[in-house]
Parts: sequence; C-alpha cells; structure tokens
Amino acid sequence: MANLNIPRSNATVRLRAIDAKMELCASAKGFVEPILAGHELINFTTVTFLVEHEGLGKKVLFDCGARKDFENFSPFIKNRLNLNVRGLRIGKDVHEIVEDAGIQLDELNSMIWSHWHWDHHGAPEQYPSNVEVVVGPGFKENFMPGYPSTPDAIFLDANFADREFHEVSFSDAFMIGNFRAFDFFGDGSFYLLDTPGHAIGHMCGLARTTPTTFVFLGGDICHFGGSFRPSPTIPLPDPIPPSHLDSHIEIPCPCSLFTAVHPAGPASEESKTSPFYQVTSAAQSAYLDRVVAAKSIKELQRFDEDPDIFVCIAHDPTLLTVLPFLNDNPEKDMNSWKAEGLKEKAQWGWLNELPRDGKPGRPMLVEGVWKDGKLVTDFTELKATIY
Repeated sequence: MANLNIPRSNATVRLRAIDAKMELCASAKGFVEPILAGHELINFTTVTFLVEHEGLGKKVLFDCGARKDFENFSPFIKNRLNLNVRGLRIGKDVHEIVEDAGIQLDELNSMIWSHWHWDHHGAPEQYPSNVEVVVGPGFKENFMPGYPSTPDAIFLDANFADREFHEVSFSDAFMIGNFRAFDFFGDGSFYLLDTPGHAIGHMCGLARTTPTTFVFLGGDICHFGGSFRPSPTIPLPDPIPPSHLDSHIEIPCPCSLFTAVHPAGPASEESKTSPFYQVTSAAQSAYLDRVVAAKSIKELQRFDEDPDIFVCIAHDPTLLTVLPFLNDNPEKDMNSWKAEGLKEKAQWGWLNELPRDGKPGRPMLVEGVWKDGKLVTDFTELKATIY
C-alpha cells in the first residue's frame, strides 16, 4: 500500500452526504475513451457533502450541486448546455435540501466549490452573505467579474455580490500523496487537495472520519468509476460480488462478462487490473488538460487502493444506492463507513453501466431537458430573473 504521508491527528469531522437531485445524460466522448458500443452516453447523478467540525462549531458544504432555475445561468453557460446536454432534470436545490433537513443556511460558514462548473456551484446568491465561498487557484483571475459586467462571463455579477470569495493558496511544502494539500480547519480533520486537469482550480477534499479513516471527496477528478478502477492493487474480482450487480444479472457473475468490453480484451490480465477508460482526447473534452488530468487520476488510484480511504466521485450513480443521505435521514452520517462496508458495496457498481452485447447496461436516466414538468429545447430561450 502506498505511503500517502497523511499527518496523524485525532481531530475528525462529521460527514453527511447530500443527494443533489440532478439527473444528467451527456455524450461519453466528452469524458472517456474509447467509446464502447452501447455506452455512447453516460448517466450522471450528483453527490455533495456537509462537513461539520463539531469542536469548532463550523459547518461547510463541499460542492453545491446544480441550480434548478437554470434560466439564471449566464448566457455563455446556456449556449454550452445547448451543445452538450442530452438529458437533464434537477429536482431540488442543495440549499433547499439543507433547509429541509433542519439546518438554517446562516449556520453555514463556507461553501467549498471543487471547481467552477455549473453543476457544482449551485445558486450562491440564495445563501446568506456571511457564507463565504472557497475556491481553488486561478478562480478570481479567470472568472471575476461576472455577467453582465463581462459579456462572455461564466458567472453572474449577482453570484458574487456582497460575499467573500477565499481563494486557497497551495504550497509544495505540504503534500498528501502527490497532491498539494491545505489543512482547512488547521487540525488535520479536513484537507483540500490541489487536483488539476479537469478545470481551473479543481480541488478535492479529504475528510478524516475517524483518527485513521478518511473519505476522499472526489468532485470531478474523473467522471466514471471505470476511469480509475480496477487497478493492480484492487483487481476486478471473479466472480463479481452479488451486492454490486443489478438484480437482473445472473449471480454470481463472472468478471469475463465485463472484461469482454475492456480495450485490452477479455483474455488479457490487464483487463482485470487496469481502468476501463482513459481521459478523452475529443475536441469537446470536459477536461482542461488531458495529460495533467490523467496524472491526477493515476494518483487517485493510490488513495483508492488504501483500505482506510473511501473514494466518492461526485457523479457516481452507485453512491445513491449505498450512502445514507441528509435528504431522508438527516441524523445519519458517513463516519462509520468502514465498519459498515460502504466502500466495498460501492466499489464495482459502475459495472452496471457498461454495455452488454452492444446494448446499454442501463437506460438514460432522463431523455430531454425538463423544467417544471415541461420539455426545454433551447436553454437560451429561458428568461432570466436575476439579471
């Protein structure tokens, strides 16, 4: 097992997961390669987190999901959504979910955005002005001011109004694994990691849930479980454990059912020990830098290989079937994840999305873009209300 050089500490945070109620379907070529017949589209859901330091009396959100009033995205983002989205439905805003759980928004101290993309920053102007936004390196230079001050801006002026934005400064002097790290609360309970490649300022989180166990809050370091699993240390099991597979698949299931679509081929040992996908090289890639992103994903594998670290990437639909959520069980947290075997339950769920005999493993979560029960054909035709 790799030595990640995580400092020792007895300080922990309470970690609760949030189902951000987003269903998205987008072209796989924007995220992975090669494109497999029957897996030309990828299903995305979104998980965000409430991180609470009970000793300091502080609560922070790690990512804020997508806003359901997507008419209030900037014109630039609306045009991008017209190009890339095949299906979208947003049932609720994260700030509404938090309030429904009995937590007042002014109890929050910070919103940490893993990165700037529309499905991670929520509706910041809906939060009290005392809630700061924490962003990664380069954010202010690249994204402030917003629209309409800057006509082609990603964000709106309204997103920034009357709010402090704190940009994290990382240093080579403090590393966890091969990622630059920042001790958020100053006691080793929660770290932010500089994880470049996908987007400007992309950060992940590392939450200490017991003195010796952690949850890796992956954001969009990658978008699919098959981008970092299997690995040489965690090979694809044979047979696949029944708890990881859809009920319609015969159980136990031989791993050959899935290695048959691995680019290395079913007869290769590599198909059991290397990820199914690489970072896309397509022109419309969702990744800022393919080479750097691949390096970050390679490093992510080292964290995943540690039995005391549970990796949760934001858009893994399997997490919705495994984690306890603030939405319907506000008092239940993730701190006992290892004792409950949650990592093992979630590890191979992405296999269900892979094609079988050229047919999709699962259907599209949503077809078309839906808002208030009505089909939307052009994002730019939606009338904004906050600018």
